[in-house]
Amino acid sequence: MRKIALTTLLIFQYGIVFGQLESDSSKSYNNTQAKHAIFFEILGSGGLYSINYERVIGENRTLRGGISYVNGDGFIFGHMLTIPLSTSYLFPTDKDSHIELGVGNTFILNEGTFSNAIGPIFGVREQDLFNGGAYARISFTPVLLIGKEVEMAPVWAGISFGKSFK
Repeated sequence: MRKIALTTLLIFQYGIVFGQLESDSSKSYNNTQAKHAIFFEILGSGGLYSINYERVIGENRTLRGGISYVNGDGFIFGHMLTIPLSTSYLFPTDKDSHIELGVGNTFILNEGTFSNAIGPIFGVREQDLFNGGAYARISFTPVLLIGKEVEMAPVWAGISFGKSFK
């Protein structure tokens, strides 16, 4: 339980620290910004797949939460519930393209065994933060899996598709 509390604290601390950096010029920007996104992710932070909601906080910071359930009946995964949470910072490269850097934490319940996956997020996304519309993202998400044993999954990535809106 101590590991869960520490990991959750680290994720939300990132948002709190960078949440204080908002300037006056960003307030008018936020009024026209598409602040919400709903997307489907294949692989990535949620495991096999996940359905996610993301909210833009400030100009370029995001908070994300999702859920996934796999009923594999012993085939590869078995019964697995995942809840991915993350926070990221978006670096604009042009009007709709962004480089994403963040940190994620995924709670995993697999066949009655709880584990926690934490790691960085490196991604590229196409998303119109002003008008909303299509959302597409490719991310590299290596994780440190903390359960009965600590394991490293250095190669893990995901692809996401969805819609952003005001």
